[in-house]
Amino acid sequence: MSRGLSLPIGPLGPFFDSKEKNRSQYDTTLKDLFEKPPQRLLQILIGREAVELLPVEFASTQKRLPDLLFLLKDDSIFHLELQSSSEGMDWRMLMYYSLIRQRYPNRVLVQKVLYVGLKEWQPGSAIEEPNLSFRYEVVDIRSIDCRELLDSPSLEENILAILCRIDNQKEVIQEILYRISELPIKARADALTKLFILSRLRRLETVVKTEAEEMSLTFNLMENDVFRPLFMKERKEGRQEEAASMLLKQMRRKFGQTPDWVTEKIMSAELELIETWSDNFVFANSVNEVFAS
Repeated sequence: MSRGLSLPIGPLGPFFDSKEKNRSQYDTTLKDLFEKPPQRLLQILIGREAVELLPVEFASTQKRLPDLLFLLKDDSIFHLELQSSSEGMDWRMLMYYSLIRQRYPNRVLVQKVLYVGLKEWQPGSAIEEPNLSFRYEVVDIRSIDCRELLDSPSLEENILAILCRIDNQKEVIQEILYRISELPIKARADALTKLFILSRLRRLETVVKTEAEEMSLTFNLMENDVFRPLFMKERKEGRQEEAASMLLKQMRRKFGQTPDWVTEKIMSAELELIETWSDNFVFANSVNEVFAS
């Protein structure tokens, strides 16, 4: 699907690799995509349209806030939690239910969790105790055909399609990238960043990067703060593999067949350490002397 596209990228801020910062990025990105009610997705989840996104600030000593509250056309309220992890959700959903009902006592409240994580949802979605019975619904976004959101006129929902059930990953990513390419320059950069961050939830970041490269004619992905770490990691891994293979080849010529532990030690070492061992090899008279510090 070659359309001669241009996807200029500008500075987009730091891209973090730690688990907690990644989770924060996922949460922020998902909420950004829900700034306007995603009507196509709401029809899938609850069969009704929203007329307003409600505030989520509640008077409480706790800092936790519900993700999204929608006022629906029938005057009921829909609470949607966006989760990439299933940890501790039962009691959190009960807390949110109590807070929301106190704020809106005269409205019907419906709660659902939209699960976007990679692993299967582990716990149930209920609390059953002698004096308490509470339930909520969990919808795995992979139960939704990606075409449902790709057919939406909303780009935000198009981007969310990468988390849905996909038959042809490459084709879907190309279609999303093509729609992003039609945006003004600044908006393209923002949308591409959101797509890349969400792609990590499906381990598709390399596919997104590759397709963005192939579809682009004018911009350098190395100038993008989101893509640069991935390029640098791939480049360093390539250099590490090349240096390790070269050192092993030289050691076998000099010392004969090397033990398995030597191969494993070298192939798993950092590039800087392999370079040190390569320097040692020049004057080494045994395998052990290569690894001498």
